[in-house]
Amino acid sequence: MKKILLVTIVMIAVVVNGTAQNINHAFFQKVSYVGAFDGVNDWTEGWANWDPVNTDYGTPTVTKGNGQFTRAGGVHIAADETWSGIVKLDGWVFVDAGATLTILPGTLIRATNKSVLSIERGGKIMAAGTKAQPIVFTSLQGAGFRANSDWGGLVINGYGINNLPGGTGVAEGGIGSEYGGSNNEDNSGVLTYIRIEFPGYEVATGSEVNGLTLNSVGSGTRIEYVQVSYSGDDGFEWFGGSVNAKYLISYKTEDDDFDTDNGFSGMVQFGLILRDPSIVDTDTANAFESDNNSSGTELTPVTKAIFSNISAFGASKDQATWAGNPQNHKDGAAMRIRRASRLSIYNSLFLGWGKGVRLESSFTHNAAVSDELAVKNNILGGIYGKKYGDASVMTEAEVESWFLAEARKNRMLVSDAEAKIADPFNLAAPNFQPQAGSPVFNASYWVLTSSKLISMKEGSLTLRSYPNPFIGSANIEVNVSGKTNGTLVVYNMSGAEVTLLHSGVLMAGMHHFTFDAENLPKGLYLVRLITPQENKTLKILAQ
Repeated sequence: MKKILLVTIVMIAVVVNGTAQNINHAFFQKVSYVGAFDGVNDWTEGWANWDPVNTDYGTPTVTKGNGQFTRAGGVHIAADETWSGIVKLDGWVFVDAGATLTILPGTLIRATNKSVLSIERGGKIMAAGTKAQPIVFTSLQGAGFRANSDWGGLVINGYGINNLPGGTGVAEGGIGSEYGGSNNEDNSGVLTYIRIEFPGYEVATGSEVNGLTLNSVGSGTRIEYVQVSYSGDDGFEWFGGSVNAKYLISYKTEDDDFDTDNGFSGMVQFGLILRDPSIVDTDTANAFESDNNSSGTELTPVTKAIFSNISAFGASKDQATWAGNPQNHKDGAAMRIRRASRLSIYNSLFLGWGKGVRLESSFTHNAAVSDELAVKNNILGGIYGKKYGDASVMTEAEVESWFLAEARKNRMLVSDAEAKIADPFNLAAPNFQPQAGSPVFNASYWVLTSSKLISMKEGSLTLRSYPNPFIGSANIEVNVSGKTNGTLVVYNMSGAEVTLLHSGVLMAGMHHFTFDAENLPKGLYLVRLITPQENKTLKILAQ
């Protein structure tokens, strides 16, 4: 994290290596809801872990590393290598240029104090876990004795573009890895279904290894379904580069959850943040912190990342909890955008934070007013400290007016409860799904703001299913003449919802869905398609 943290979210178009990035980019799934959850599907289920402190992990059978914590003395992997089973990570291990480290699904890596795995520029990590067999980086400590900062973390260094002098930086934490270059499409490998638990070792004040550090990582790298838990520093931090990501979790992080710096220009969709009132850094702990650089100048490329559909739950489930929280939780903001950052945040939900929106520095102020820094279609609630405080240029009233302007479609709720989220602050068994009547439904940018979203005329929609009757599964086709927003749901004949097949944007043309009834009772079901123009219903028979 680097104690100058920043939030990186942007909506405007930014051209990086010829690729225009904006909120309508094909990368983004154009859903109708605000936040990371649609009310039915839980993308954390099956691979995330809400109690890693007490999880019974096995004993390592092989050691990687030599117990040395220097760049010269640590282990350098120079040829392709594969890890599997239960591995002890002991010391600093570097995957050098030209080498690929493959980690097989289900592999468990248990790390000693201060240990770090660093993927060097030109090296690769191929860690493709699965929902059933995630890859887990965790502490070597026994069940019940694990805590934040038990080990260093995972660092990936790429050849992406940043705004550091000369275009090259040196990784924090003392590991000495260089990063940066001229290729924002650089490929450092794959991270899917990964858990990183109890990382975040601080070597010295302002020099730390985060849970997952992404140093100028390029967009050729694939990052999806990554949970960082109990980090002693930031959960995720990006220094330049343009890597994109989906389905990120920052859980019980000590410092900032999503920190963006030095020209990061990637896109992130579907993220989850959950805080613990008893865990906080010696500095303020923010959901988003974003800087352009440490000096706050407009060096290019500027930080222009775009985040969408984040559900961020702070340490204050109600006002009484907020009153008893440590001061650094009370000072932690949902969004702290500063030092000339152009971070953009869309379609996101922030509940229970000490402070709301902080815009700092004249450059950040100017970008906000011009919407070069876009904060749109967000919902904040349960902010019991300053909702728009600590702005160094704009007054509190000016930030409020900017945030609540009709064109930005943001909302500020009084309490967390108004958002109608099931049970998000339950640290033992959280439920992040919005309930009936929640303001997150049909409130996204693509529903309320996009000028091209609803263009279909009534009578230009068809819904059919085949075969009908069917055995096992049915094919369902939706054909629309123009771009619209739609929800496709299957109900039983008692009116109970059986499954949600789609919720979000439907582009013009034919869309195919499959209804799997293999393990459901035989009989009639109703398929219902709901759009702003018209609704369609048909009966299907499972035999």
